[in-house]
Amino acid sequence: MEKFTSAAYIETIAEMKNISAAAEKLDMSQPALSARLRKTEEQLGTAIFDRSKKPLELTEAGRVYLDYADRFAALERELHQQITDIEEMRKGSLTIGGASFFNVSYYPKAVGAFLKKYPGIDMEIVDGKIPEISVKAYNGSVDLFIAHPMEFDERFCYEKLFNEKIFLCVPGDWEINDELKNFEVRPETIMGRDGSDRGDMPVMDFSVLSGLPFVMLNEDQHIGTVMNGLFEKYGFEPVRCVTAEQTMTSYALTLAGVGISLITESCIRNSGFHDSPKFYLTEPELCSRDIYAVYPKNRYMSRAAREFISILKDTLSGS
Repeated sequence: MEKFTSAAYIETIAEMKNISAAAEKLDMSQPALSARLRKTEEQLGTAIFDRSKKPLELTEAGRVYLDYADRFAALERELHQQITDIEEMRKGSLTIGGASFFNVSYYPKAVGAFLKKYPGIDMEIVDGKIPEISVKAYNGSVDLFIAHPMEFDERFCYEKLFNEKIFLCVPGDWEINDELKNFEVRPETIMGRDGSDRGDMPVMDFSVLSGLPFVMLNEDQHIGTVMNGLFEKYGFEPVRCVTAEQTMTSYALTLAGVGISLITESCIRNSGFHDSPKFYLTEPELCSRDIYAVYPKNRYMSRAAREFISILKDTLSGS
C-alpha cells in the first residue's frame, strides 16, 4: 500500500523544487521518487515539471494537475463527512487550525470535552499563520479555525465565540509595580476565582510606563497592532524594545525581566505562569478583541464541526 498519494509526491517535489530534497522529506530513495514521478507523467501523457529549470518548476499541466488533486481531496473529505453525519458521528474526522498561541489557549478544554462525547472522531490540530490556515480551510483540508481577523474575508463565515481583555504584563520585581499597586489586577480576578466583578477592574494610565523597555510583536499580529496603538495615542516610544514573533515568547521574555508586554486573559488562564508577573488593564476599548470560529462558505459544514463550535463556546464562556 502506498504511503502517500501521487498528488502528495508531486506537491512535495513542487514545495522543495528538487527531487532529492523531496525524497529526503518523504523518507524514500531518490530513484523511487523519480520513478513515481515518471509513472504519473506517463499516465497524464505530459510533463509535470520543467526539468530545464533549476530549481524545478511546475509546468502549466503540473499546476492544473495539483489544482484538480486538491479539489478531489476536498470532495473526498466532504463525502466522508456527510457519511459520518449519516452514521450519527460514530466515526469520522475533524481538522481544526489556528496560530500556535490560539491553539494552546483556546482549544484544549473543548477538544477534551468533544472527544469524551464523540470518541469515534479522529481530530487533527494544525498550527500555522492565519493566512496559511485560511488557504487550507478554503481548499478543504481544514474544517475550521479560530482567529481575531484583522479584516473579514467574504469567502468565510465568522461565528463570534467571545470577547477577551488584553492586559499589560510587567516583570514582577520592577520598582514601577510599587507605584501601580492600586491598579494591579490579580490573576484570581482575571480567572473569576475570587468572586470579583470582572467588569469593574481598575484602569491604569499607560503614560506612567514612559521610559521603560518593552517586548513587541510584529504588526501582522493583533496584539502587536494594539501595542503600537497605545504608543501612538500616548506619544512615546519604549527606551528599548525586543521584537518577538509569538505571544508566548513575548510573555516568557517579560517573565525573564526583559520588558513589558501585552497578554490576553486566555493566556493568563492557561499558561501556568500567572504567579510571576504583574497584570494591569489600560485603555479597555483598545485593549480587547473578539475571537471567531471561521469556516469557508463554499464547503460542506459537517455535524462534527458544528458540534465542536458549540462545545468550544461552552468551554470558553465557562473559563
